[in-house]
Amino acid sequence: MKYLLFYNLAVYTIFRFGVILKIKNVSALLLEQTFLKGMRNLIVFQNVSKTYPNNEVGVENISLEINDGDFVFLVGKTGSGKSTLINLLTGDTKPTSGDILVNNLSINTLAHKDFPYYRRVLGIISKDYSLIEDRTIYQNIEIAMLATGHSGKSIRQAIPLALGLVGMTKKMYDYPQNLSGGETFKVLMARAVVNNPQIIIADEPTAHLDYDSSLDIMSLFSDINQLGITVIIATHAKEFVDIMKKRVVTLQNGKILGDVRKGKYGWII
Repeated sequence: MKYLLFYNLAVYTIFRFGVILKIKNVSALLLEQTFLKGMRNLIVFQNVSKTYPNNEVGVENISLEINDGDFVFLVGKTGSGKSTLINLLTGDTKPTSGDILVNNLSINTLAHKDFPYYRRVLGIISKDYSLIEDRTIYQNIEIAMLATGHSGKSIRQAIPLALGLVGMTKKMYDYPQNLSGGETFKVLMARAVVNNPQIIIADEPTAHLDYDSSLDIMSLFSDINQLGITVIIATHAKEFVDIMKKRVVTLQNGKILGDVRKGKYGWII
């Protein structure tokens, strides 16, 4: 299994850096290249605050830098600001004040029409485990690729490689209802990496999984990070944060309480 994993990682690395995916819109290509270049440097939150219409504070005066290749756990109690921080980075919500930069380019000022090209360099795994029940695993991932402008040969190449990366090639033509919880999440991981992202973002990835499946998933995140992909995970899963010993950013009441490299859950210094 270890040799198979290394084989899959090697093949996927070649795919990531060796295949040029066609984009019809030249300005979109230039925008994406800007982000691809930028993502290899820094994501920067500059004094970012988010207050919702009901005056609930999501985050307050957050300043944070995430470097290329970082593996970051966002931890804290429910309502501490983890999901808000993720939604700000993905562009699902905009800050009330402050700025979010990717290679010194503000995503706050991106035109609506340009956001799909920004999102293309993010691999996002949400809490809802959303797969279309009457479509095969292949078709579910294909839909995600079509939505971001891929077609033809690039799709046929990418999907088996992405599924191979997470050990799910044999399930390619199965339907979601035939998968376990752990297998479903692996498909979501494959869907997140298939568009060649620079960053993987996951919100509570182990919330619905048993211990063994969760450990397997965290190991896969670590493997993906070894490809040079930045990984950002919001989680309550103390046991896995402690095992992984990655960078741990602790939030409390919308503020950063601690930021520790090779940390454990709750470490603030």
